[in-house]
Amino acid sequence: MKVLLASIPATGHFNPLLVVARILKKAGHEPVMYSGKLFRDKTEAAGIPFFPLPEEADQAVLDKIADILKKNRYAPGPEEMLSIFKSVFADPMHPQFRGLQAVLRKFPADLVVHETGFCGVLPLLLGPRWERPASAYLGISALPLAREDGAPWGPGLIPTKDPAKWEEYAKVAQEINEQKDLPLTRYADRILADLGLPGLPGGLFESAALLADIILQPCGRSFEPPLREPAPKVHFIGPLVPEGSGDVPQELEEAKEAGRKVVLVSQGTIANYDLGQLLAPVIQAFGDRGDFLVLATTGGKAIEEIPCPIPSNTVASKFLNFSAILPYVDVLVAYASYGTVTQALSFGVPMVVAGKGQDKPEVAARITWTGCGIDLATDNPTPGQVRDAVDRILAQPAYRARAGRLAQESARHDTARELTTLLEGLVAEHAALAV
Repeated sequence: MKVLLASIPATGHFNPLLVVARILKKAGHEPVMYSGKLFRDKTEAAGIPFFPLPEEADQAVLDKIADILKKNRYAPGPEEMLSIFKSVFADPMHPQFRGLQAVLRKFPADLVVHETGFCGVLPLLLGPRWERPASAYLGISALPLAREDGAPWGPGLIPTKDPAKWEEYAKVAQEINEQKDLPLTRYADRILADLGLPGLPGGLFESAALLADIILQPCGRSFEPPLREPAPKVHFIGPLVPEGSGDVPQELEEAKEAGRKVVLVSQGTIANYDLGQLLAPVIQAFGDRGDFLVLATTGGKAIEEIPCPIPSNTVASKFLNFSAILPYVDVLVAYASYGTVTQALSFGVPMVVAGKGQDKPEVAARITWTGCGIDLATDNPTPGQVRDAVDRILAQPAYRARAGRLAQESARHDTARELTTLLEGLVAEHAALAV
């Protein structure tokens, strides 16, 4: 089958789709990528054809993201968050869709796989199903569907069965809906109306899932809270673990043989504008501890941008091979990005997470709820906060035990086989509509 995979020009959105593309190619299918030109070389190096986004949906979006990060404000208020979502996700919808149509004329795909933030697929999905390819939504963040407890997506409210909390969550949901979600949906609806299309069935990101033929969530079922309504189109497929690349420090094996604890710290590849936010506090927290080895990755930034001395017990790299390193890691310290977290949990690694912006509160809430880690609930933890949290995880085996249970659940999934089988079945079912 011919598969078009579409992503906005952001690493955390693109990488999971590339994993899917590799899986499909290995299974004998024909995938192509449609994303920012920043990822052309990486895509073509994997032997997968590449189509670039239109410039106004590519560089303009990258410039906006860079501007946000330069402000070092990862937790903006509702008004600014609304502005960010409009410019990063809603405004590019029309050029994304226009480019998507052009790609489909050149590459008549049987299936379009899109990630959470690629809103350019919405005009396609709002048209007649039999006139478009089959559609699969790939979750690259916390599932955006309505939760049983009524908590809105965004603020990171801990899943609960407490009726009193449900009332509290309903009030928070109403406030967020009035301040951000409803204005954003109406804004997107006006763009769709200009294309002669009906409005969305829900919020912007919720609709990207609801309108797809199938929803693929790359985690175990236990990592997501119960939903308000049954969702038969949702399939939990286990984590998408990228092919190993990056450094594997020789100090790692030596440290484990010596009985030292290994702490891995990462700010990811987007929220790494200021490495003093998380990397420096972790290095400072353990720099004088001979019983620790700290592995620090800058996510591509120069090592010299770490704003503190690098002690002898710390190895800093631009990129680390997580697949090779995580089996040795005792504690992960990271911003709570979905891909990093689910990958670490697939190896049973407990964690300390930070971050108050983007989707990080939602991911952190799931970590707290499942008991596999500690949320520092700040963008700027102090060395003392980091040290106390890591020591607490190491002193209380329950954190690793809970992370281990999530790893066992992940191990029960054959992600590549399940994903391929689900998508092949979807395409076959969709083809029957045209008969």
